Amino acid sequence: MKAWLKFSPRIVNKSIISEAIKKYDIDFNILRANITPRGGKMLVEISGPDEGKGIKFIEEAGIEVQPAMRVVKKDMDKCVDCGACLSLCPVNAICMEDDWEVKIDDQKCIGCSFCVNSCPTKAIMLFE
Repeated sequence: MKAWLKFSPRIVNKSIISEAIKKYDIDFNILRANITPRGGKMLVEISGPDEGKGIKFIEEAGIEVQPAMRVVKKDMDKCVDCGACLSLCPVNAICMEDDWEVKIDDQKCIGCSFCVNSCPTKAIMLFE
């Protein structure tokens, strides 16, 4: 499951994630993070046989969990399918189809925003 975790200032110094990893044997891949003493958020990929229990533990500890269905979105009206974003994606989440249309794979996207910054028409938006 790919999800945004939101941290409040009162829990940023707690080791909730490491406890969840040890207790529920979950794989926890940090895709993007911005956390300060005032709180913050993190895009993660969580998996494992007890993934549901681990997520419940994290939520009960005070971290808000929001499933990430989409990290970036392409505005079909603005996109001219120029491909400026293709080579910048570090995980190959963007490809050019046979019909020359640029496609973004939501499951591969890690939210790095390289594509957002490279788009000359500002057709790609990051969801946070």
